[in-house]
Amino acid sequence: MGSTRNSFLSTYQTTQPTKCLYFDGASGALAESGTMDTQMLFLFGNTTGPPGRNSSAEFLWDEYARAQRLCGWLQERGLDAPGQGIEGIVRMSAGFELIWCNFSSPSLRLVSRFNVSVPLLGYNRTASLNDGPEKFSQDLIATEQGKGEDLPAPDWEIDWDHEPFIASQQWDWFMSSSRAYSSEDLASTREPTIRLLDTELICMYSPEFQQLLAVRVEHDRERLNLTSDGFWKGSSDRESRRDAIKQLMRRRSRHHVGNLTPQEVDKFRDGIEHMVNLVVGRNFHNNNNHNHGPHATISWSHTCDLIVNSFSKRLIQLQRLLQRESAAAAAAAEPDGSPIPLQRQFALLRERTHALLMPFFDYSSESSETGTPSGTTTEPIQPSLRRCKSAYLPWRIPNAGQDLPKSHRFIAEAIEEVLHGICSVLIGAGLAIERIWLREFNHGRLLLDDPGKNPLQQPPSSAEAEMRVWSDRIEELTAWLGWAPHWMRCPRLCAWDEECYIPIWPILRQILGTRKPAYGNYEVDVGEVEFDLWHPRCLKVG
Repeated sequence: MGSTRNSFLSTYQTTQPTKCLYFDGASGALAESGTMDTQMLFLFGNTTGPPGRNSSAEFLWDEYARAQRLCGWLQERGLDAPGQGIEGIVRMSAGFELIWCNFSSPSLRLVSRFNVSVPLLGYNRTASLNDGPEKFSQDLIATEQGKGEDLPAPDWEIDWDHEPFIASQQWDWFMSSSRAYSSEDLASTREPTIRLLDTELICMYSPEFQQLLAVRVEHDRERLNLTSDGFWKGSSDRESRRDAIKQLMRRRSRHHVGNLTPQEVDKFRDGIEHMVNLVVGRNFHNNNNHNHGPHATISWSHTCDLIVNSFSKRLIQLQRLLQRESAAAAAAAEPDGSPIPLQRQFALLRERTHALLMPFFDYSSESSETGTPSGTTTEPIQPSLRRCKSAYLPWRIPNAGQDLPKSHRFIAEAIEEVLHGICSVLIGAGLAIERIWLREFNHGRLLLDDPGKNPLQQPPSSAEAEMRVWSDRIEELTAWLGWAPHWMRCPRLCAWDEECYIPIWPILRQILGTRKPAYGNYEVDVGEVEFDLWHPRCLKVG
């Protein structure tokens, strides 16, 4: 940021596609909340770091030691051949970062390097305003020529107030990360220079890690009021239900990997080594060397993005529209201020569910004489459910060829289970709405916009109860999906001089706009950070 006495900006460019090891999550965040756990497991077989340290926090801040160990692991196994092997480690904090192991590799070239150390104006260690413009110019020239390297680093306890851009660099860092992560639409943004090899991964939710799974299940069962089979027991009143749903939706943010058995740790580390060996032996410049079969063209990460983008917003819209059918629904008003008639509310619900389900119902073979999908009467809905699930599962196409290999199977099963949950609830809700429409509003084909008509303003008690049931089921579905990050956004469109703020280490609201450096020892209110995480807000820039 140019706010230390030895700030140099070096710009590099890759000369060819390179292979890197990627640690998922906020793996570049120097926090004791579990962000570094997979790296610790990989390097030391534990989550506390190397033996002989006084605490895990001591090693936490030693980034160069961690980088040396990560690169050293590759070097010891001969997996870091310049231009061919694994040449870097990708992590994420307030932006994606790359630990590059060998700067003499032909895969990298230096574009530029220059000194960006900012002169300390008004301070006797460099130019002072009392020295006049000549002294300032001499120091500016010295800084540009790199002589600033000889200046000692400032003592932050004394000197930080003299650094002119300490305060603004926090905002610059934050704005850069918010552009990269696009908090308005998290599921659609990816780092464009990185292509994930979706099948070459180690997932800590895999059933291979039985002990970790058992500890996590037991912890969730006690904390979230779950049955032995993992089902939510429910809540006695609406207020406690609302809080419980929030905790269920956010449960994965509390999952950690510190409970692996020694055997599972070995399995994790051996799995990474096996995966890296496979990738090193693959030539990405030769398409003939890729795996063949129907799975070869599947991008699992983009398939997941497609599913999330297709359903995340629409599920919330439908659930909110269903909530308007409760006794307090009249609070939602028409443009002229009058309550929305019940019939119009159901018409909107019917339109939304039709848009969601239309691609999966075959009216020619599944319709009764009323012209409605067969599922609204007594005929089975399994064909529609299969179509809904398979719409995003390319490996389910008949005669697609060979079965998925083992490395794909775990991902495929997880996606299929998610789609089954979504499709089952949506089809059930859509057919329930259709039945209510036929029963309550289809008689005489009332015209929605006919001012002479007086559609029911209050729902029949059975319809109201049924809508509440489906509103609750969709709410429980969203909690089970746990897509909380995709539903977190600022409640309003931020002004041009504002940014939608979500905490991203190390950019915390406590230090934004202050002149104290963002690193080192500073107090953080964990409760306040937790609140900010789930309640984004617009903050003024600067």
